[in-house]
Amino acid sequence: MARKSQRDWFIAAIYLLADGGPAAITIDALCQQLQVTKGSFYHHFKNYDDFKVSFLNYYEEAGTLNIIERLQKRPSAREKVYGLLDIIVAETSGTAVPEVQLRGWALQDAVVREVQTRVDERRLAYVEELLLEILGDATEAKRKAQLLYVILVGAEQMQPPILREELRALFNDYLTMLGI
Repeated sequence: MARKSQRDWFIAAIYLLADGGPAAITIDALCQQLQVTKGSFYHHFKNYDDFKVSFLNYYEEAGTLNIIERLQKRPSAREKVYGLLDIIVAETSGTAVPEVQLRGWALQDAVVREVQTRVDERRLAYVEELLLEILGDATEAKRKAQLLYVILVGAEQMQPPILREELRALFNDYLTMLGI
């Protein structure tokens, strides 16, 4: 049996979160998902709270900071916006952390809420920064960044879910309205 990395534990948590919400993420369920003993869990984490904080840090890093870093290679703000939307569409229904369940968890848990708030603020600030460069008006950039984020978060909440093609069409309409 191959040794598990911390990332393996986080990916297992993503699947548990997607399937059963935050209550499904238990040490027993994680160990069962990875087919390892509890000793393996305690090799990586002091306790469940340590795991939760590490998992939330992974969520923030993989779902926000790494994406921003990847986009920095693009030469213009416009290309970064298009790249960001490409990433969002590609990760819809993928192995990204299920945002809906995480947002629900944030309503019940102050530690999760703190991370979700920080993630939302960072994402909004990044899009606002890009749109300011494109539009040249701070007030307009802030409002348009909020609108884009509302489209994304709202789309995640829809039942039945908005599919990749539909989300791409919504983003294309948004970009057309902006004239970019």
